[in-house]
Amino acid sequence: MKPEEQAVTFVRRFCAGDVAGLRPLLDEHLKFRGPFVTFADRESYLESLAADSLDQTSYEIIEILTNNHSVCIFYDYLKPAGPLTIAQLFRFTKYKISEIRLVFDTSEFSSDS
Repeated sequence: MKPEEQAVTFVRRFCAGDVAGLRPLLDEHLKFRGPFVTFADRESYLESLAADSLDQTSYEIIEILTNNHSVCIFYDYLKPAGPLTIAQLFRFTKYKISEIRLVFDTSEFSSDS
């Protein structure tokens, strides 16, 4: 699978709540960084997702940007309270996702809202 296909498959499986389906896409030494958490390996990341019990959520891809070893996907995560626009940068090593950088507006989660 090409990097762009893997990144889109990741988003599709994530939004479907398919934590087990993410495992074969991820390098065991995955580095994840997001607004609230960071992980230094695949198992910690997947355990966190499983503990959160991902709900199936619709999404709409806005744009996909690619180069030789990375893919960035901008998409609307269609939550019941309204869409959350997300950017995810996926970097690849040996045909697996080795790094994910997650970016979104955290003000939706502020106690002032």
